[in-house]
Amino acid sequence: MLVPHHELVPIEDEARILEPWGLKTDDAFGKDRLAKELLPKILITDPAIQVIKEVEEAENDELPAGWLANRVVKVVRYSRSAGQSVAYRLIVESA
Repeated sequence: MLVPHHELVPIEDEARILEPWGLKTDDAFGKDRLAKELLPKILITDPAIQVIKEVEEAENDELPAGWLANRVVKVVRYSRSAGQSVAYRLIVESA
């Protein structure tokens, strides 16, 4: 069985990586912003997200509380027939 792979998108790369999906919009002041709220959501309690959280916190014990909320995760799924598919999800605390 082929298992999906999840990884956090670095904050500084979010705009560049998500640009092809047309998620850039203007804020109330007319400045460019990334409309991450338009992405499909994944709960912070999802087992895959919990593993990412544990690994990151083991490597950096100075992360602030709530550091994982509103981050983007890249999900790579594999299929024998379709090959590889990539999706992005916004990590949220509740539905």
